[in-house]
Amino acid sequence: MRAARLFGPADLRVVDLPVPVPGPGEVLVRVHAYAPYGTDVGVYLNRGARYVSEYPVGVGADFSGTLAAIGEGVSGFTVGERVAALALDHCGVCSNCAGGRTNLCLDSAFAVPVRQACCEDYAIVAARKLAAVPDGVGFEDAAMLAGIVDALNAFDKMGLAPGDHVAVVGVGAMGLGAIATARALDLNVVAVGGSGARADLAAQLGASRVFPIKAHDEDLAGYVRSQFPGGCAAVMETTASAWGMRQAFAIAAPGGIVALTGGGELPVSSWAVVDRELRIVGVRAGTGQAEAMRLIADGKLDLKPSIGARFTLEQAPEAFALLTSDAARDIGRVIITMDAGA
Repeated sequence: MRAARLFGPADLRVVDLPVPVPGPGEVLVRVHAYAPYGTDVGVYLNRGARYVSEYPVGVGADFSGTLAAIGEGVSGFTVGERVAALALDHCGVCSNCAGGRTNLCLDSAFAVPVRQACCEDYAIVAARKLAAVPDGVGFEDAAMLAGIVDALNAFDKMGLAPGDHVAVVGVGAMGLGAIATARALDLNVVAVGGSGARADLAAQLGASRVFPIKAHDEDLAGYVRSQFPGGCAAVMETTASAWGMRQAFAIAAPGGIVALTGGGELPVSSWAVVDRELRIVGVRAGTGQAEAMRLIADGKLDLKPSIGARFTLEQAPEAFALLTSDAARDIGRVIITMDAGA
């Protein structure tokens, strides 16, 4: 099979490898569509040597495909079935997993996520990570679930209801997914960040107001607060960057809630949190694959307008070169397809 492998930072090559065989509890998925997002770019560049300790390594997390083979002990799925897969694995038996909180699995074996690889013709996946793709949801739709699942988890933790307001910081893959999800849930959403075509996409996907940046690391908080003098009652930060964290806490209203999807040290002290009575929630992916696909199938959510470029597997190096170039500001989502049927 053909598979994209990193041989060093930004050194992505398509090589030939044997088709893997699923073991107990695993399935082999024939990959049709893969949608890179920020974490994949981090792996590609190995920023701060955080993501990769040994090469060569595969890349990819958010994808869809069809079941090609089923390992021992797997039930509930059939060969040929269309599926998508969560990026995080879990044990399936601890109290959190039994309660549906599989993203917070208590088994120490799953505490450090194992990087999934799906930029290849076939991918081995733990069957417990799978979700069936319903009618009305295409392969490209099902390959862009990560941002939606994150947002569903965040908005639930924030206690948001139809008609509530939320600010989304960042208009990359995760931010665009969050904006579209907010509109699908009848939330009023404003977008903070982005430039070029990405800012336009934020409005197209449902943001009632967009605050784009004119230059890298520009501080938008003062302008946002001038338009929303009381601040924003709910803020979802999607960039996991120092810039995004600063904006999120600066625009949050007293008594407001900030949802974080990653990042480093908080840009506020504990006294600042106390003085403003801020609430902070962490969002570790989520479990809402099925709900995400229901919103798509029902016509309430459509990320296809955000797709700015499509590449074949052989063109994966060019796709990542684009995503890490200055031209990325004018590109929304990128889709890499493994065959003409994707």
